[in-house]
Amino acid sequence: MKPETEAYKQRLEAAKAAALKAGDMLLNAKDFKVRSKGLHDFVTEMDLESERIIINHLSALFPDDDFFSEECGGGSKSGSGLWIIDPIDGTVNFMRNIPLYTISIAYRNSKGDLAVGVIYNPRTHELFWASLGMGAFLNEEAIHVSTCTNPGDACTVMAPHPRVRQDSKFFFSLTEKIFNDSLDLRNFGSAALQLAYVACGRVEAFFQNGLELYDIAAGLLILKEAGGHYSGFSREENALETGNLLASNGFLHEWYMENVTMLLQSKE
Repeated sequence: MKPETEAYKQRLEAAKAAALKAGDMLLNAKDFKVRSKGLHDFVTEMDLESERIIINHLSALFPDDDFFSEECGGGSKSGSGLWIIDPIDGTVNFMRNIPLYTISIAYRNSKGDLAVGVIYNPRTHELFWASLGMGAFLNEEAIHVSTCTNPGDACTVMAPHPRVRQDSKFFFSLTEKIFNDSLDLRNFGSAALQLAYVACGRVEAFFQNGLELYDIAAGLLILKEAGGHYSGFSREENALETGNLLASNGFLHEWYMENVTMLLQSKE
């Protein structure tokens, strides 16, 4: 086994353990405080506690690694591996007792490649995970994207970002176009969960704008290892930089991209 493969395996197992530990805490959370971080943006005491549990667990095992997390920021060390953490993705769902929220943990190596991804939904006990070149899994079973090639049979997850409302007109026009030409639409309220659902074939694609690295890092690796594809809203755009993401099963990616391109051109 190559040294880097062994290093990824160790970090994968540590990330899975950290996610499960934080998930157990969230399942028992009651009467927690909530504060606003900005327009339509909230943080709970449990976000902070989940983050603390995850970082403490991982830093004890890998003291030279750096951390970038939604609530505490970070990522200032140069030349080291980076953990990218969203302690609760889908905080509004969590606040409202909707069982569709996740813990998302990714590891990016010193070259900048995503090498480990873990997404855990504590309420359903579904643990999605992947490591670079080793495939993607749900609990202990291998997962793959759907093989759907007909847009009329495709189910798409999409919604405008609640904190990027200046783009809502374009996004609702895109939603109408996709809805009219496909099977159905969904929105589950957690970007990480939605990427995991594309990866395991439950839906064919996921669109959203204004996403952050911690929202999507783990999910993008899991999607890629499951055979899927992702891009920005244009072929020149880097989704990891702009946060505008189109993720799909790959078979329908060009069809989705054509719809996005057409509406972007009409917007100009």
